[in-house]
Amino acid sequence: MGLSVADVDEKLIRIFAEQIFHTGFVHADPHPGNVFVQRGQDNKAQLVLLDHGLYEQLDKKDRVSLCKFWRAVVLKEENNMKKYAAALGVEDYFTFAEMLMQRPLNLKARRGMHLKTRLSSVEMMYMQKMAQLQFEKIMTILKELPRPMLLVFRNINTIRSINRDLGMPVDRYTLMARCSIGGTEETLHKKSLISRSKAAWERFMFDFSLRTDKVMTWLFTTYIKILQYLGRAPKDLGVLKSYMTQA
Repeated sequence: MGLSVADVDEKLIRIFAEQIFHTGFVHADPHPGNVFVQRGQDNKAQLVLLDHGLYEQLDKKDRVSLCKFWRAVVLKEENNMKKYAAALGVEDYFTFAEMLMQRPLNLKARRGMHLKTRLSSVEMMYMQKMAQLQFEKIMTILKELPRPMLLVFRNINTIRSINRDLGMPVDRYTLMARCSIGGTEETLHKKSLISRSKAAWERFMFDFSLRTDKVMTWLFTTYIKILQYLGRAPKDLGVLKSYMTQA
């Protein structure tokens, strides 16, 4: 069809992120067979969702708590992670964050070291091992969550899988993070100018943090690749990264 894979992937992620974080009306079976891609009038990809038999409506309180939890994970605000995980009925906020993000989380590491587009082999092994060793913790969390949230997990995992199969042409984590903060601002037009100004500033700082994360990740990766080229760093970048983030 001559369409951009990155454009298709970005629109797919945005569609479902908007459902999760903004409307709370979530299509819970977004496998590739339920997404029809066609060329729009602007000659770009146009996505049509099919099979509307399985939807879930998130309670507004739960949806906003999820948005704020996601924001807290990105900003590494541990107290807010605890607060909003508890609002969803979850006690083990750390394991919950790793389940939601589908990657290792290091709250002590510098920013830019935990929200990458791709997982290293070490990180993939860690997540597989975590799923095996912490099965009871994971099941406890799933039981603690409001029932509609289980289909949200299914949605997120399916989109992650599609993004991976497409070669990860876009940064899913940044796109979803930006949608998550937008989900807490839908009533701002009813609030005072001071409240709207404060929210605008927080959004700016949040976006700045995301951009800083991406720049720091790129600088770190480039630096290590140069060391590898010069023979002064191990070939397995995942091992070195794991060592650096634990320091």
